[in-house]
Amino acid sequence: MSSSSGVETVHYAGGGRSLIVIDSATTARVAGVLVVLQTGRVTEGRSAGHHVRRTVAALPRQLPTDCLISGLQRSDSAVQLEILS
Repeated sequence: MSSSSGVETVHYAGGGRSLIVIDSATTARVAGVLVVLQTGRVTEGRSAGHHVRRTVAALPRQLPTDCLISGLQRSDSAVQLEILS
């Protein structure tokens, strides 16, 4: 992830939406897994005013040294978005 900020809209199956502003991120590599923790808040819609936390855990599909030649082309990621109360 190259940016620690961003805006996204979550649309709910039963209708409604939440506008989320991400304002910070921390990145670490743990045992070969890239972990990104993003935080922000809901600014509009359902749960407005609540804080959010997104955790991304990415497993590379290539050796880390592959980025020296062609760059890493693919990874498998698990993403969890939490709207905190």
